[in-house]
Amino acid sequence: MVAVEDELKGRLEEALSGWKQIAILGIGNEFGSDDKLGLLAAQRLKAALPNMPRVDILAVGSAPENFTGLLRKISPSHVLLIDAAEMGENAGTISLIEPRKIEAQIPSTHSISLNVLVEYLEQEISSKVIILGIQPKKLSFGISVSGEVRKSVDQLVLVLKQLLGNLSETKV
Repeated sequence: MVAVEDELKGRLEEALSGWKQIAILGIGNEFGSDDKLGLLAAQRLKAALPNMPRVDILAVGSAPENFTGLLRKISPSHVLLIDAAEMGENAGTISLIEPRKIEAQIPSTHSISLNVLVEYLEQEISSKVIILGIQPKKLSFGISVSGEVRKSVDQLVLVLKQLLGNLSETKV
């Protein structure tokens, strides 16, 4: 089941406190059913938050490390990674994942482990890194995103639109 919207909003609001510039990275494989959920989220966020100041939304595919040069240039205070995450939950469950809990050797469709990317972003760019995982239903190639995951992506987009809109109004 999808996380309760208010709980998700509260946890994200806390994680994003003090943000000045945010980069949102949608991670995934465009050919991998629910594995492309990060790309779908990035696409929908770009449509929902057009030209929002201090918000950069990037669809980074399965090699987010290829965007570290751009992230260094943007120099965001916060980086939000959105990706499919096997958490042993019901399909579509959205969770904030503590970066330190990602194991280095978990099999992945990424070029490098996310924990290596997180370390780099924290040390080299001094960004606070937030990982939002959505439990996939299926990771087969060539099929569309499952209904449960699509609903979760839609919910996440609504929550982020509300949060970033409200939080940016309080910024100078």
